[in-house]
Amino acid sequence: MALNNIYLFIGEEKLIINSKISRVINGSLADEYNITSYDCEEVNVNVAIQDALTLPFMCNSKVVIVKNPLFLSSEKAASSHDIKSLIDYINNPMESTYLIIDGSLLKINEKSVVVKLLRKKGYVNETKAIDDIQFGGWLRRQCDLEGVSIKDDAIKAFYNLVGKDLINAKTEIDKLTTYVGTGGVITSSTVHLVCTKELQNDIFSLSNALLEGKKQKIINEYLELIAADNDVNRLINLISKTIRECLLVNAMLKDGSKQADVAIRMKTSPNRAYYLVKNARNIPVEKAEEYLCRLGDLDYKIKNGQIDAKSGFEFFLFNIK
Repeated sequence: MALNNIYLFIGEEKLIINSKISRVINGSLADEYNITSYDCEEVNVNVAIQDALTLPFMCNSKVVIVKNPLFLSSEKAASSHDIKSLIDYINNPMESTYLIIDGSLLKINEKSVVVKLLRKKGYVNETKAIDDIQFGGWLRRQCDLEGVSIKDDAIKAFYNLVGKDLINAKTEIDKLTTYVGTGGVITSSTVHLVCTKELQNDIFSLSNALLEGKKQKIINEYLELIAADNDVNRLINLISKTIRECLLVNAMLKDGSKQADVAIRMKTSPNRAYYLVKNARNIPVEKAEEYLCRLGDLDYKIKNGQIDAKSGFEFFLFNIK
């Protein structure tokens, strides 16, 4: 495997990006004592660069991983990083170091000098969101690895129940393969028996579609939620709660809070905090506040009998611009 000295991984599929990074690490032949990781929400990128400039310890190579590279975005936090040291390093990297920048789920600023330089001097790999056919193929491969087969109707049931988020899907498919065992067959009945419907993931998806103004996605997400017999009043409350959380996390980030701080304050897992931070960074604050007010007004009218819940919510959703 021919390796580059500098990598930038970007895109939406975190699980696939993690796999690509693992392949680079394995190909580097660096041992565990020469693999270090730096979170740029916690430290200046210069710290990682200083490490990258040092020779490996009793080994021929080393790997330095940079996570949450805010300096590649348009965020205010980017200005606090020592970009000059990074630029100098990209122009003159250490031959014994493999520098990996993990930009997954980050909105990259293509006008950035660093991004342009990385595209010119490094290896930039973008992982696009997989479509339905690719998702089905990925699901079959996960089953094949465990010596398990899966029926076509089970794939459809899995998609409808679990969704297409690969990190969550990996957890659920692991449950299924363990349940049926080697040589077993996963059917739609098995999926409904073993897998857990993650309503919060669907609410995140619908809320994001609202804030992005993607009308067709809004309609599709809403119809799927209704088809699953979700109560409209509950959907209104959950979407309002999700938008409030995004606004709160957005304010926390502006005050200098990190992902770990968000997890503690929101009393949630590090994984969910990761997505809360991701959504909050890209949230259009004025639009979110407007929708939150409109949902509050809708809730008031529903409770006072001025409007039917389903009709009122659909009017709100389908008139999003």
